[in-house]
Amino acid sequence: MNNILGQPVEGEDFFDRENDTQRLWSTLEEGNHVLLLAPRRVGKTSLAHRVGQEAQRFHWRFALADVQGCRDELGFLDRLFQELKSAGVHVPALARLTEFITYARREFRGKLGAGDFSLEVNSGEGHETSTLEHQIERLFRDIEQSGDKILIAVDELPVLLEALEEADPDQRRLHAFLNWFRGLRLRYRENVRWLLLGSVGLDTFAELRRLTATINDLQPESLGAYDEPTAIAFLQALAASKGIEMDEAICRLVLDQIGWPLPFFLQLVFHEIYTRLGPPPRRKPTPDDVKQACEGLIAPQFYKHFEPWRGRLSEGLDVEHHKTAVTMLNALCAKPAGLSRSQLTSLVQAKFPSKDPDDIARMVATTLGQLERDGYLLKQAATEDGGTTYAFRSFLLRGYWHAREVA
Repeated sequence: MNNILGQPVEGEDFFDRENDTQRLWSTLEEGNHVLLLAPRRVGKTSLAHRVGQEAQRFHWRFALADVQGCRDELGFLDRLFQELKSAGVHVPALARLTEFITYARREFRGKLGAGDFSLEVNSGEGHETSTLEHQIERLFRDIEQSGDKILIAVDELPVLLEALEEADPDQRRLHAFLNWFRGLRLRYRENVRWLLLGSVGLDTFAELRRLTATINDLQPESLGAYDEPTAIAFLQALAASKGIEMDEAICRLVLDQIGWPLPFFLQLVFHEIYTRLGPPPRRKPTPDDVKQACEGLIAPQFYKHFEPWRGRLSEGLDVEHHKTAVTMLNALCAKPAGLSRSQLTSLVQAKFPSKDPDDIARMVATTLGQLERDGYLLKQAATEDGGTTYAFRSFLLRGYWHAREVA
């Protein structure tokens, strides 16, 4: 078992998640399209690959299109069609569309606006010229009629949506694309399933722009950190693969030090522990190794591992909600025990002194919801006065945030 950091893993490097795999596959197989909601670095893409393998076991085709590098609708279609081709989809419309998209991206770059799929495409076979939209419809109709079943995973869709929004601040282009995509999913669902995922929550992105209706056909499913027994087993499996022993007490100390057993954080800590054990034959790790490894991870040379949490916070949020999020996180990183919702609301109100208190309350509610879903914060049990408190879920992330933003 290899300790691969920050990249999707497959095969023997993919640990556990069997219950999550079966739950997701069952939901898809029953006829649902799925929106996978989970924090950053939890292993969404790796799980999508594993679900794809499960689909293939039942003779489905599987395509995963990572669209974070796409800046427009044609880029999205190009990536999608290439992945369908790689997955073994063989229908005449796909070959024609793949060829046309290559041409269109060269000739119409930056000219396709407001979700306009009315570009003319030569439909071949002696038929009259039709539109790109009609040919896409034909493609999915042919897939349905072929009898082949296919699961299509789309990774990082909100990154593409932000690019569409930047290109057209009036949001006509964004609205048109999302409405078109929803219609496609609804019309072709007998043999086609969609699994949408990404490091930015599509649900929050749509909520802030009042576009929730464009994703209401998606069944939300969640993915969390490991539970304690799985986290311990994961650490021990990593250790065994390196020929060292980590007893349960040492593993529990790791969990106590990081606060949240996200697979990526467990891998980071294990890597640092392992480097401290000297040359072969390596000694057994000690409590001091664990503590020094965790303390060392908030040093500047390790910032790159946590930077996505800070650098990508603004993705999906407008300016005011981003400022609200930063205000709350900056305050909470200095308060390990957390702060109450009323205290956080007061801090945000101070940042926006001219805003109506009701607007502040809505901003706080929306932002806290995203920070919870994305794994920054944990809502804790009610205090004696009946209020809830919020604190950083990960002790490592809290330490990094304090070092980077406050100290």
